Amino acid sequence: MNLLNSLQKVAPGGHFTMFFEVRGINEELTQQDILIELPEKWQVILTNKIAKNKFHTTITSPLTSKSGLYPIKINIITSKGIQLLKSIPVEITSVRKIDIYPLSNPEYVKEGDSLHLDYLIQNVGNVLEKVKISTSNGKISSKDNSFVIEPSKNIQVRVSKKVPQTEDNYWILSNDLFVLLKDSINPIANYSSVPVYATKNKKNDLYLRFPLEIGGQYSIYNTSRANNSGFQFHAHGNGFLDFERKHQLDFTVNGPNQIGLPTIGSYDQYSLNYTFKNKLSISIGDYMLSYNNLMEFGRFGRGVNIDYKFKKIGINTFYLNPRFYPNQRETYGAKVYLTANNHSILSLNFLSKKLNINEQWLNASFLGLSGKYTLEKLHLNTEIAVNRVHNKTDFGFFNKLYFHYKNFQFQNDLIYAGKGFQGFYRNSWQVVNSMNYYLSKKLSLNLQSNFTRVNPNFDSYIQNTSPYYSNNNIVLNYDFTPNKRLMLGYNIESNEDKSIVKQFNYHEKYGRLAFLMNSEKVQLWYENRYGWAKNELTSIDATSTRSIRAMIQPNFRIYNNFWLGSFFEYQNTAKFSVNNQTTNYYFYGINSRVSVNDKFNFTFAYRNNYAPDELVQRRNFLDLTTELNLKHHKFSLVAGHAYIPNYTLVNENTLYIMVKYSLKLNMPLSKNKKVGAIAGKITSDNNLNKSGILLSLGDKKFLTDANGAFYFNELLPNKYLIMVDKTTLEKGTISSVKTPLEVEVEAQNTKNVFIPIVKAGSVKGKIGYSAEVNNNHGKTPPPVIYVKLFNDHEYFTTKVNDKGMFAFQEMKPGLWQIQAIIYGNSNSYTINKSIQSLEIKERENTNIIFNVNSKERKIHFSDKNFHVSN
Repeated sequence: MNLLNSLQKVAPGGHFTMFFEVRGINEELTQQDILIELPEKWQVILTNKIAKNKFHTTITSPLTSKSGLYPIKINIITSKGIQLLKSIPVEITSVRKIDIYPLSNPEYVKEGDSLHLDYLIQNVGNVLEKVKISTSNGKISSKDNSFVIEPSKNIQVRVSKKVPQTEDNYWILSNDLFVLLKDSINPIANYSSVPVYATKNKKNDLYLRFPLEIGGQYSIYNTSRANNSGFQFHAHGNGFLDFERKHQLDFTVNGPNQIGLPTIGSYDQYSLNYTFKNKLSISIGDYMLSYNNLMEFGRFGRGVNIDYKFKKIGINTFYLNPRFYPNQRETYGAKVYLTANNHSILSLNFLSKKLNINEQWLNASFLGLSGKYTLEKLHLNTEIAVNRVHNKTDFGFFNKLYFHYKNFQFQNDLIYAGKGFQGFYRNSWQVVNSMNYYLSKKLSLNLQSNFTRVNPNFDSYIQNTSPYYSNNNIVLNYDFTPNKRLMLGYNIESNEDKSIVKQFNYHEKYGRLAFLMNSEKVQLWYENRYGWAKNELTSIDATSTRSIRAMIQPNFRIYNNFWLGSFFEYQNTAKFSVNNQTTNYYFYGINSRVSVNDKFNFTFAYRNNYAPDELVQRRNFLDLTTELNLKHHKFSLVAGHAYIPNYTLVNENTLYIMVKYSLKLNMPLSKNKKVGAIAGKITSDNNLNKSGILLSLGDKKFLTDANGAFYFNELLPNKYLIMVDKTTLEKGTISSVKTPLEVEVEAQNTKNVFIPIVKAGSVKGKIGYSAEVNNNHGKTPPPVIYVKLFNDHEYFTTKVNDKGMFAFQEMKPGLWQIQAIIYGNSNSYTINKSIQSLEIKERENTNIIFNVNSKERKIHFSDKNFHVSN
């Protein structure tokens, strides 16, 4: 037998046609002489003879076919009996598809409620899928979030969460569910939202209030050379000064300064900031000047800063006397910036400051141009500045570029400051380039080059010696999952301490193996380095020696918000030794953190020591922070043992303790006279009881009078939710309008509301299955059916039980529609008259029946002619 056409891959439920010729027999065969053996549930649609011993046959595969090869056996019936001519393999394509169906989505929830959302996850493909389920907010009901779903099967999961409390009476809560396939990095997502109403009228406070914290702080800082302690008063407030929220005030008062150690946050501060409609901003007193990257990147001082925005043009001017940089004073400047659109901003900058250079105070003037351009795949931030000091001119340049296109990412950071440039950087240059390319969904290659020789002029409370550093590396990353990454790389690194007495100066080449894991219960970082290092500290011409580093840092979630972790690092190297002697270094530590809502936080960390090249900035050997945040009171404790470069010795016994208390107040500034009200009434056409019905609006409650009237007064303009307590209604009585009832209150206006009540009806129904469906239940998964009852204003959903029954109780009389919906296996089943109309009547039950049948296969005949050549 010869197959006359080539067979393509077939989709599940698809059909294909074979043209074949039977040779080597003298008999002329008819189509009745062709016998085709098929896999289970496959069907021959038709077989025709097109010439002498030439035939074509069309075959269809079942929708539930799994991927793989299936044999099609062609037999003929001759005078000698049945003969097998050929077995032809047909490949069913792999279809990978997961659908998420939300089975419940309440119309509203209240703050403090426990919200439960049910989902049906259906494998509508033909491949067994291993999936992991997650949500960004909430908790999955099952203990294990990993599942195996066979083709045409489904699982049900529940996401539970506590609805948080906010300052609003009405807001929208976002929900999500993510399903990640085992070998994929992009999860399948389902998003939904539900309105949230407050249980208290938080925005019904008629007073404009200004949040204020006042209190005190006691600090102790001890070293082997001196003991210091002192008390500071503090006050902080931030809020609006008017109901229209146009004027905002932010102030901070901390003082007096009794320790004089800004590195641990012990200094006095007197700050006042005023903003008007996001157009005008005025800062008076102590503030942080972040002018730009070249001239002044971060300088804390005392003065004034004014910024005003027109439509597209803004003007900024300032004066500052630095507090923690003794070599600079009398700093002032101005800039004009143009915001052309949402993507770009251009700025002309001027700055002047007085600097102490070689024991001489000199004026330094700067003029510069800066610009930012931001798109989704391109970020560009560029600055150039020229300065003149003592009749000498020099310049600085800054550039930051990020580019992303498909699988390629590129980032460049460039800083240059000449020897005579007296900005934030002096006599500095830095070039950092990073390229990343995704070879596949899981495999990426990263190349990075970093040359850093910068001399930043930090304030004295930012202790960082900024060593000269360079690193060229190549890293191959493999992502097992989005939360598990393996890294294999090679590095060429140099690191030189700039201190007068150098603690390190080395060149090193090493291979690097690292692993990162982030899960809900375990966080793990592991790194191992092996290479050769050359020590430049020694006066002799040292040779390279072996250098080893191994480090592991696991963290475990012990219970809910309680994490416990540890740290261990081992180094075997000579790169820190002045005698070039190989030394073993052991570093270890523990840490923990506890968080209980927003009320209590606790963190603790201990570490025995640090490597010399890590002591270029402040390091904590012991760190303890705890905070208790109550409604009107806040207590905090900060304690530790720290190393501060240029202030403490490496092994010096330092200790700091800070105890702080704050009283939280909401100071009333004025009363709001622009309030509204709600005047409502319970109505009935059938003389039903209207008195004594309890209605609630947040924490306000009202019992109706004999006429069914109720009132809610002094309400701020906002959306509110009126709820009817069903237990105070007569049995079988319901509201004929959708409740809770949303009402929008306007200023100086009374909103009239009417809530009709009626006697309820009900709907009961049954699902009828055809004989074919009942016979196929063992072969094809039974359908999951939900029933939806709806009209133009509201809807209700229920799941059909195992007996095929469903019901809707206490429903509002009127015209409705009802729909039966199949979730999963919708390609195998169909529902006759899946949408029906009905009328619900008072005190009566309405019966509904839906019939489920197997889906029929339809043959579509084509007018095309097929020509088969010899």
